[in-house]
Amino acid sequence: MTREQYLNQRKALVDAAQKLIDEGSAKEAEAKMKEIKELDDKWDSIAQAQANFDAMNKEPVAVRGITVEDAFGKDKGGKEAAAAFESEDYKNAWAKTLMGRPLSDEESTIYKMVNEEFTHTTGNTNVVIPKSVAAGIWEIAGELYPYFADVNKSYVNGVFSMIMDDTSSDAAWYTEDDENEDGKETFKDFNLGGCELSRSITVSWKLKEMAMEDFIPYIQRKMAKKMGAGAGYGATHGAGAKAADGKPEPMGTVTALLTEKDTPQVVIYTGKPSYTDITKARALIKSGYGAGLSIYANSRTIWSQLANVVDANKRPLFIPDPTNQGVFRILGMVVKEDDSMKDGEILFSNAKDGYHMNINKEISMMTEEHVKKRRTDYCGYAIMDGNILTSKAHALLTTQEAAGTGTPEPNADNPESATGTNP
Repeated sequence: MTREQYLNQRKALVDAAQKLIDEGSAKEAEAKMKEIKELDDKWDSIAQAQANFDAMNKEPVAVRGITVEDAFGKDKGGKEAAAAFESEDYKNAWAKTLMGRPLSDEESTIYKMVNEEFTHTTGNTNVVIPKSVAAGIWEIAGELYPYFADVNKSYVNGVFSMIMDDTSSDAAWYTEDDENEDGKETFKDFNLGGCELSRSITVSWKLKEMAMEDFIPYIQRKMAKKMGAGAGYGATHGAGAKAADGKPEPMGTVTALLTEKDTPQVVIYTGKPSYTDITKARALIKSGYGAGLSIYANSRTIWSQLANVVDANKRPLFIPDPTNQGVFRILGMVVKEDDSMKDGEILFSNAKDGYHMNINKEISMMTEEHVKKRRTDYCGYAIMDGNILTSKAHALLTTQEAAGTGTPEPNADNPESATGTNP
């Protein structure tokens, strides 16, 4: 059985089960869902055999996070530079350099030591952003683009391969004389390269005259919005290696779901999403990924669409979390406002277990002066790549315009809406 055959059979079974649920035939629907599980187990066995065969011919590169010692070296000079990198003195020297202010002898020494050691160890020519400043940039970016913040991340230089679990085996009990059965874990090769992310901000010389304690947060906020927009787009809508402009991008979750054969994880609606649309999209998430599931959409979609969805008794699904002020949930799932999502797109995703982002190179910054215009450009630069680990950890509820599909049939319970996997 090929993957295409598996997906076609699974889609037919899912549609049949949904039809039985809509008709109120619970017992028959349970039987159909059992068939889906049996089909998944069968495909898992096939996928495992293929993964085992592939693994025999390829040795994966170990995944290991880059430490401060890795970046600066483990000799005496590297250890001194690593300690200086995390110090407040280097942060002040870095900020003064950006603002064009003179450094004291001590500040000049620490600034030179950190950047020369970093360049010697990594071959990087950009100015090293202080650890606390870089962390602040990504923290602010994560607040604006929570999907990027939620995905699992590693910090490995260069192109690498990983073998990752796709599913786990069923636990079983045995008698003393029984022979243990082989597990049914399935694995997949996961290759990540490096996509360049670069954004710049321009600051007037007059603005650089502000106090240093105000200048650093200002640069953090401005750069977070720029770099965060690129990183957020990459995690949700990146086009992958086959980007139209020829420049490689991370593979975004939404893009991966829309380009998957027969789009089994996509539900289309028109007008407004209904209760049935939401439950059907939720049903596409495979068991085991529900615990970390969240809903991602932009502000317009959340407040004009999701906030107005009601169940059969006219009760709203979009309700505030009584234990966390400012947080809203739908069917227990936290709803997160993410500006990288397009109007009408509603992404159900376990970002931590279903997506992996590798940061090949942490953010660094270069400056360029424009004397005549009395402006300074600050250019942030990072290298990263990402891809989904399994489509079964995600589901997309979207409009036909956003998905680029034909007109679907409307629901009986909501004539303004239409559901069904993308044909």
